[in-house]
Amino acid sequence: MKMRTRLLRGIVGIEAAIVLIAFVVVAAALAFVALNMGFYTTQRSKEVMAQGLAQASSSLEVDGTVLAYVDTSIHNLTCAVIPVRLSAGQKDVDLTPGKADIAAWVINKLGGTNLYINTTQQAVTNLTKAIIDNLGKTGTYSYNITNLCMLAGHVTNGVAVVWSPNNNGDTVLQPGEKVLVVVNFTKLAEDLGYTSIKGLNPYDVFKVEIKPPIGAALTVERTVPASLAYSVIDLG
Repeated sequence: MKMRTRLLRGIVGIEAAIVLIAFVVVAAALAFVALNMGFYTTQRSKEVMAQGLAQASSSLEVDGTVLAYVDTSIHNLTCAVIPVRLSAGQKDVDLTPGKADIAAWVINKLGGTNLYINTTQQAVTNLTKAIIDNLGKTGTYSYNITNLCMLAGHVTNGVAVVWSPNNNGDTVLQPGEKVLVVVNFTKLAEDLGYTSIKGLNPYDVFKVEIKPPIGAALTVERTVPASLAYSVIDLG
């Protein structure tokens, strides 16, 4: 009888141990699942926050002074040149036409979006070659505002993105590189169907919006000064 009682107690103890082990295994499995989901959620949250920050912050900034060219014979501002570079700490920005976009408008006069679409004309990594190809001219051309505006006046929508010298030849803006966003308002007005507009008048307000594939758009707004007596003016 005592042996039977001891045997029953031993079986009960083994069953209790088995149940306890089962509880431990299940608890460990649940803990692993919970920890794994927690780590996954944390990682995804981090990625979403990083993407949101990248989209909210602009990867481009104006690098200095916006210059403008004036046709002094009719006293109209016909072209603007905007220097642009990467913002501090930002990664490379693809400025290939069709991936990046440029919009421009003059308040109460004209406006257009999706103006940067022609890879062969509008993205210029070699200014001399671009001028020769588009204008059929030969010779050495420098990066002065006359040549830049002349080039923009012969490309689609009057909008060109010109890389500074010593770039690596692609259409991606990288640290150390700079571009000049050139908008020829006379050509822009012509291509958009505003043929009567030959340029901008004093007190006109224009905006140029540069939209990279990732990051907030860079918007440049300037007001045409009252005096248009000089061929090249500083818009600040």
